[in-house]
Amino acid sequence: MIHVFSLHYGDDKWSELQIKSIHKHIKVPYKTYSVYSHMDEDSYRKWENEWDVFLVEEKGKHAHKSGNFHLTDGHRYIIPEILKHAEPGDIFLRLDSDAFLINDIDESFIELVNKHQFVSLKEPEHEWDTTYHTPHPALWAFPVELLNTKLAYQMSELLEDHHSNWWGGVVHWLEENNIKWHPLERTNEVNLHPLYFGVYDDLVYHHWAGSRDMITRPDRKIARESNVSIESVRDDNIKLNRRIMEQLNVQPDVFIDYLRGIETEVE
Repeated sequence: MIHVFSLHYGDDKWSELQIKSIHKHIKVPYKTYSVYSHMDEDSYRKWENEWDVFLVEEKGKHAHKSGNFHLTDGHRYIIPEILKHAEPGDIFLRLDSDAFLINDIDESFIELVNKHQFVSLKEPEHEWDTTYHTPHPALWAFPVELLNTKLAYQMSELLEDHHSNWWGGVVHWLEENNIKWHPLERTNEVNLHPLYFGVYDDLVYHHWAGSRDMITRPDRKIARESNVSIESVRDDNIKLNRRIMEQLNVQPDVFIDYLRGIETEVE
């Protein structure tokens, strides 16, 4: 069984896309888990029956995004729930809220995870140093029994990695246990931005900045190298993002095919 977890914070705009992708593409037994935070009661009522395990948590250990909740807090709440339902041989799959599946997860994916012990999205453009090799948590997959090790603590604490990433504890745990994680690399044929709107190993789409201000490290590089203000770059991103969200909400498969380089009618 695959235990799929995602944290949704601040709004529910990615919920439908993500849930539909899980139901469409996971071809083995699975159970879904989510933590929702900092939304209104109507949103909670709307989605509480769409996940097998649904938690509402408003307070965590860390201030983040103008609220008192961080991704690590979501892990702290959900890991005990997953362990209640998990059996030996099961797989844990974590998705960012703005990530969704675009191809099937089947026995071959389980074999890949068991072979490498840790599968993750890789995106050098997220880093200031593009040679830095780090497992980005937009997608993590590993045998669920690893949640009985120190990895669970490392996932649940904000421990930086000297590159301003919060998952330094996970990086340290992988190194300490000599686990060479398997990367899912960017496979876009069409890149609308150096970082945003990414397809990885033709398995998962990650929007990037799907729930925060559209200023990332590549945007600061673009502003500096183009001698324009970061506000101008952000405004361009917002305009492009608005058009892409329209496509994702109306014809997501067509837009993903466009990124794959397949001729489509994306406007």
